[in-house]
Amino acid sequence: MPVKAQGFTLLETLMALALGSVLMLAAMRTLPQLQAQNLRLIIQSQLHEELWQMMHTLEKAARRAGYCHGHCLGAGLDATRKQGGCLLVRWDENSNGRWEAAGRDNSEVWGYRLRADSLEMQRGVTGCEGSGWERLNDPRVTGISAFEAVRHGRQVRLRLSGFARRFPDITLDLEHWLTAENL
Repeated sequence: MPVKAQGFTLLETLMALALGSVLMLAAMRTLPQLQAQNLRLIIQSQLHEELWQMMHTLEKAARRAGYCHGHCLGAGLDATRKQGGCLLVRWDENSNGRWEAAGRDNSEVWGYRLRADSLEMQRGVTGCEGSGWERLNDPRVTGISAFEAVRHGRQVRLRLSGFARRFPDITLDLEHWLTAENL
């Protein structure tokens, strides 16, 4: 009885290797493009998340502005466009019927400003000048290109624009209108 040969011929093996090589080359060329696209999407998502967190902080401060459990003196919200954007807000955090003055540890005045591609915040300020401000964004990752707070009666328009440091063409502009209930 004849023995039947098993396995692949040399020609079939060479063809399989050639086809496998072509597929591997195609995958190797596509993989870096997919990785770069994935990295851009991750950075875009991080920018979106970071700007929305800052916008939420600004909205919360603007909504609280002017609250007083008594008779507070002065403006609860002061929005100016000088120096790229400045927002000063006051609210009676401890509900004692007055706004604690700037310069004190328990001051009830908060400032937000744009400086050097960063949104900064400080408690106990009288204006948007000076040092000691805390950055709300990581300047190595995200840059803030615009910050604006404009008051129209009880309505406040907040605008925040930012970009990703690694890919400066990835940008995001946020604008939000809110009603400051205590003004």
